[in-house]
Amino acid sequence: MPSTEFNLNNIEDCFRLAVKNIIKYGDTDIFPYPLETRMFEDIEEDIINSLCDTYQYLNDKLEQAMPLNINCCATVGYTGYRWATQIDPYWNVFFLGLVLNLSNEIEENRLDSDYVYSYRFKPNYNNFSLFSSDIGWKKFQKDSFELCQNSDDIKYVLACDIADFYPRIYHHRLENALDDLDKKNLKNTSSKIKKLLQVFSNSKSYGVPVGCPASRILAELLLNSIDHILQINGVKFKRFVDDYTIFCDSQESAHSVLTLITHKLMENEGLTLQKHKTNIMSKDEFISYTKAKIYGFDEDENSTQVVEFMRLPIRYDPYSSDADKQYEEIKDSLKNFDLLGMLSSEIQKSRINQPLGKQLIKSLTVAEDTTLSSAFKIIISNYNELYPIFATIMQVAISCWKRFSKEIKQLIIDSIENLIKNNSFILKTELNLAYASKLLAKENCDQTRILLIEIYSKNNTSIIITNIVTQAMIKWNQRYWLSDLKSKFHTMNMLQRRLFIIASYQLDDEGDHWRKHNKKTFTFIEQLYIQWASKRKQKNNIEEAL
Repeated sequence: MPSTEFNLNNIEDCFRLAVKNIIKYGDTDIFPYPLETRMFEDIEEDIINSLCDTYQYLNDKLEQAMPLNINCCATVGYTGYRWATQIDPYWNVFFLGLVLNLSNEIEENRLDSDYVYSYRFKPNYNNFSLFSSDIGWKKFQKDSFELCQNSDDIKYVLACDIADFYPRIYHHRLENALDDLDKKNLKNTSSKIKKLLQVFSNSKSYGVPVGCPASRILAELLLNSIDHILQINGVKFKRFVDDYTIFCDSQESAHSVLTLITHKLMENEGLTLQKHKTNIMSKDEFISYTKAKIYGFDEDENSTQVVEFMRLPIRYDPYSSDADKQYEEIKDSLKNFDLLGMLSSEIQKSRINQPLGKQLIKSLTVAEDTTLSSAFKIIISNYNELYPIFATIMQVAISCWKRFSKEIKQLIIDSIENLIKNNSFILKTELNLAYASKLLAKENCDQTRILLIEIYSKNNTSIIITNIVTQAMIKWNQRYWLSDLKSKFHTMNMLQRRLFIIASYQLDDEGDHWRKHNKKTFTFIEQLYIQWASKRKQKNNIEEAL
């Protein structure tokens, strides 16, 4: 669609962009992609029409099909966790469309990118991305490093981080910011955003879902007033999401700014700073500390190879017009690095450098097949040491599954089975278990079927696990399992109900009879799944979409 056809003052165009963004990039950068990304692509116009209808009759639609969100912990380092949310797929795209309707106004009111580096709204209507690709965490760190290094006026740096930012955002303060943005409520959008936030938080007065682009845009709106307060008070600072780096000419002024930002965050937003992450450093300390964060020094302090490797842009867009060229350029650049040696060296440390570890694992997606296989032989023997990046390991294994030999596939499956049998702490984290289950679902054999059924039986209260296993059983057309599940339909969670509707098309006449018997109980969202699964069944390719 040409960019001229997108008008973000038009709610239909907002929903269209939201749908296209989620089709291409998924709903979060934390959870496995839901199958709805395929459904949205197959019946895009029907989804958009439904979203527009929901916009007109939101209260009625919510009453009929209340969102069911997935909430679970994701690991941060070796001992830390963060709360993450995967919004009900239909309501996630609706939520994003609403926020896109106000996003241009939000961006126009923000400080420029010399101050704020997080999620600068700059939609690209050719590839349906939402944020500037030129501004982000790495530029935030690099610009902070260079400013401090090149300025004689900077003697001390205050680094501080808001505690539990997304989960502690107060709704009434965000609502005030939305009202200020749309004072006459001409778009009738801000009120709907408020309504959804209340629903998502189970009527609590605080918290926005963590991990989705809509929440990122709203979070930037909330902190905008603090940014402006710091600016008018002459504070020299840079911010990325909830991380502030503040540059001061003396230790005394650093303490003064700390008092100011602490007071204003609490008074204006009801937020506090993390005590253990608040630090006043000398200029030299900050330069050394930031260099380590950017280039992954620590025990590699003098490693030129690590510095150069961390500068590589590993990510590429497989859907872009020059995807093959991008792939070959990245692949060619990796020839200068001993990936296996760097990985082995990292594992030998007492604690891995996580940015470097993630970069190494992600680089395997464009490495030679022999390097990929050799790396995974090392990885599966060292899961404990690589625990903080286990989800990244699983993501890469899933995306590269077809490239592995039968031998390597079996080694990886056996390694996951060992973690399960040994009751490993690694899989105690629900998100890690979800990715491990998703990987097992890549291979249809007796071993993986038995393992997934065992996981299902032990974790049947987990929404994300029950959905992953159910989806695998539909894909593999395990009729006995699906038929047995049929009697539990009315006690299923909302997301599993939708999956079973798809499954019913694998049960032929039995499924047809079941749908006719239950048709009066299906919600308007479930009707979309019926429509999609029916079209897929006609083409005999339901499994291909799962």
